[in-house]
Parts: sequence; C-alpha cells; structure tokens
Amino acid sequence: MTAHWGIPDPAAVQGTPEEIEHAFSQAFTMLDRRISLFLCLPLATLDTFSLQKEIDNIGKR
Repeated sequence: MTAHWGIPDPAAVQGTPEEIEHAFSQAFTMLDRRISLFLCLPLATLDTFSLQKEIDNIGKR
C-alpha cells in the first residue's frame, strides 16, 4: 500500500525570510493534517481496497 501526498517543496521558495518561513509552516500544516486524518481511520475495520481509497482521499484534501 502506498500514498503520495504531494505538497509544494518549501525549500524551493525564494523570498523574504517571512515568506520562506510561511512556506515551511504551510508544508508542516498540510502533512500534520494528513497524518492526523490517517491516524483517525478505523484501520481494524477497513479492507485493503477501502483503506487505499481513504488514503488517496486524504491526499486530495
């Protein structure tokens, strides 16, 4: 099972220190939210197909 939760690369951002910090903060927030959603899934009750669908849906949010 795999998940690709692409996010913009904050290390590629150029700008003021505040803009760069904002980019890293946004990346952290996106990953934190997605990981939190994943951890809330009822893993014991989902079959493989359903789990993959949920993981894919998390990446689209």
